[in-house]
Amino acid sequence: MSNKAVFIDRDHTLIEDPGYISAPEAVKLLPGVELALKSLSQAGYKIVVVTNQSGIARGLLTEETLEKIHAEMRRQLSEKGAHLDAIYYCPYHPEGTIERYAGESDLRKPQPGMLLQGSRELDIDLSQSWMVGDSPRDIEAGQRAGCRTIRVRVRVSDAPGQVDEESAQADFTVRNLVDAARVILREPTRQPVVSSGLHEAIEHPQPQAQATEAPDEASPVQQEILDRVRKLTAPGKKTETFSLPRMLGALTQVLTLLGVLITFVQMYYGNMRGAIVWAIVSATMQIMTLTLFVAWRRD
Repeated sequence: MSNKAVFIDRDHTLIEDPGYISAPEAVKLLPGVELALKSLSQAGYKIVVVTNQSGIARGLLTEETLEKIHAEMRRQLSEKGAHLDAIYYCPYHPEGTIERYAGESDLRKPQPGMLLQGSRELDIDLSQSWMVGDSPRDIEAGQRAGCRTIRVRVRVSDAPGQVDEESAQADFTVRNLVDAARVILREPTRQPVVSSGLHEAIEHPQPQAQATEAPDEASPVQQEILDRVRKLTAPGKKTETFSLPRMLGALTQVLTLLGVLITFVQMYYGNMRGAIVWAIVSATMQIMTLTLFVAWRRD
């Protein structure tokens, strides 16, 4: 089974970059990078640094000095419980002053050469891997290799010489490597890409599966309306319609209560004859009310 990896740019992503670092004493880890690396390693990712080092082609340092710089970086990480599985660098540059290193190279980002080399030597599945870096060339290299990408945004004051072009759009943009690790750990893994060869997998990636649409479902409000309609139209269920007996019954009930009230008033003032008359009227009205409501119920 192939490994998965996180390819990481060095300067402004793992360590501070005061310019061309030419001595081990200048190595200074960025805050929290050891925590990010440890969490990614524990999740099963290989940690691979891929860095352009045109300073070698320009005569600012040698490969031997670069090895010492990387040894110091490893030492500082190891002291904090983190490690790197591999470091790849490109010493070439077309404007180099050292003839041996002057020229174009497939290893130099935005070319994906270093990632492809790491894939071969460490048995890495690039479709399950990530590229994290602070520049557009890092993102483009990762995309060309078939990795998902994360851009670490660097303040202009921290990288005055960097042109913030948007030629390559990363899958995610974060503030630092710690945030990048959080993104990687929370994102689901891709489905493995079956291919006859690495080149084919990179040049002809499988299209993403189209999301299937779920069957139409009624919203809670629509469902409530449907339920009410079903109850009103259910077999044997009468709907509420206008009824003359019901209306007259309600009216006579009001008159009955009024008659009872008048009856008590007549009794209060000692008019017994009037009280008896209103009592008879009230009783008659009550009988009419009962008759009308019975007729409405039979309707």
